[in-house]
Order: sequence, then C-alpha cells, then structure tokens
Amino acid sequence: MALISRESKMRSSLLGRVVARFYPRLPLKSRLLRVAVAREGGEFTSLSLRAVLSDYHGVEVGPFSYGSLLQPGQSDRGLRLGSYISVGPGVRRFGANHPLDAPLMHPFAYEPSLGYVGRDADVVRTTCVIEDDAWIGANALILPGCRRIGRGAVVGAGAVVTRDVEDFAVVVGNPARQVRLRFDAERRTEISRWELGSRPPNEVVEEAHRISSRWADRE
Repeated sequence: MALISRESKMRSSLLGRVVARFYPRLPLKSRLLRVAVAREGGEFTSLSLRAVLSDYHGVEVGPFSYGSLLQPGQSDRGLRLGSYISVGPGVRRFGANHPLDAPLMHPFAYEPSLGYVGRDADVVRTTCVIEDDAWIGANALILPGCRRIGRGAVVGAGAVVTRDVEDFAVVVGNPARQVRLRFDAERRTEISRWELGSRPPNEVVEEAHRISSRWADRE
C-alpha cells in the first residue's frame, strides 16, 4: 500500500484516463493499469482503477477502500463497496452458483455468453453491498447468499460467508457464524451516525480520536 498524505484526496491522471477509456482493447492492460494506479497514489485514491472496475467489471468502489477485491476479476458483477473498507489478500466474491437441480451443471448449459443457450437459461445472479469500514480477512469467500456485509463488520480470515452479516458483527468459520458484536449498543449507535462517505482521511482520523476520547471519559 502506498503511503498517503494528510491532505489525501481521490486522484486521476492522464494515463489512467486513457487506460480507463480503452481498457478492453489495450495490450498489456494489466501492467498499464498498475502504473496508472501507482501514479494516482495507489488503491486508496485511484479514480482510474475505480472507473475500470465499474465500467468493465460491474464493481463499484467507494473512496479510500483497498485490497484484493479491487483487483479486476476477483468479484463477480454486482458488488458495491463503501468507503474506508479493508480487504485482505485472496478474497473472492461470487454472485452465482452452478444449477444444482439442472441435468447439466456445466456453464455451457446456463451461461449465455458461451453461445449455447439464450439469456432465459441463465442462473440467478445476486448483488452484494459491503458497507463502510468493514474488514474482510485474507482468503475469505463471499458466496451468493450474502447480499450485505454491514458497517464496521469483520469477516475472519478464511471464512466462507453464506448469508448477510449485520453491522459491527464479527464472523468466522465455514460457514461463517457470528461470534460477537463490536461495542455495546450505545457505541454502535454512535458510530452508525458517523458518516464516512468521501470525507478526507485527516478528518476521519481526527473524528475517530475524538470519539475514543469521549468513550475514555465515560469509563
């Protein structure tokens, strides 16, 4: 991860805009995208990476999020990540299953783009939202049954997520199960009212320190 300054903001570059516009037709497109992302401050701040993910992979990514789900091809279409999300290496998100009740489970029998069947034969494809400040541990798998991972939730390394994860929950295992909630109800409510959005890192960090101080004063 590239270091960013206190005044960090989302960044674009001429190279990145060219890569984003012509991405499907570019030779060495992966290498050129990596160079563009580096010029734009890395995954935290690269607008060109977000444009490529949105336009060609159906993945929407909010400001200052980073990690393996920002690598093209790591997620099926229909994923939306909020702001300030941390994603470990090797995480995958799948939006569809093979058809267990069909005579043939091979993609030839249900994937229209392969040319053997029409669109009416396609399997159900789901969407998923990962809310602000969630942390997805290394090598976690997010399966089609999971439509939402909540604000401030934690998915343990190697977990297999088959259903929704509530705000501030910590889930682990295969299948992932909730082991606890972060914070008591009062603190969860306080943090839920704190909107991260596109606020710059210096403001977010300063507010986090103020919240921590208030909590310390109450103890």
